[in-house]
Amino acid sequence: MSQDTNTIPWGAQDRFQAHFIVSVSDRGEGSEFLAKTELKTKGHFALKQVSDVQWIGGKLADYLTSDNELKNMIINLPYEDAHIWVEPTKNGIRIHGKWKSSYEFGVSKELFAVYDKIAHHIKNNLY
Repeated sequence: MSQDTNTIPWGAQDRFQAHFIVSVSDRGEGSEFLAKTELKTKGHFALKQVSDVQWIGGKLADYLTSDNELKNMIINLPYEDAHIWVEPTKNGIRIHGKWKSSYEFGVSKELFAVYDKIAHHIKNNLY
């Protein structure tokens, strides 16, 4: 029997993702809480920057798209941090970004402020 020399690594991977959970008592129709950033960019590779942000999804996406201050905050984030998802969970609403390696992982003050503003919209506009 021959052994495969190109083995697939199994087990724990060096990837992390911070999740921010907004606690809600009754989230009603879950699809209204779905939202994802759709980015327009300029530049290439390491110089890629966000030039515009639209949110796609349910009712929450409409509130987030209409918030110009939030849009400017996201435009000023690094490109990789500007990918944001909002989705309902069993006990609340989850806000998160992309998976990152242990070297990249962290939440800047600016990214936390963006997540906090999204949580503010969830609490104030949909309840």
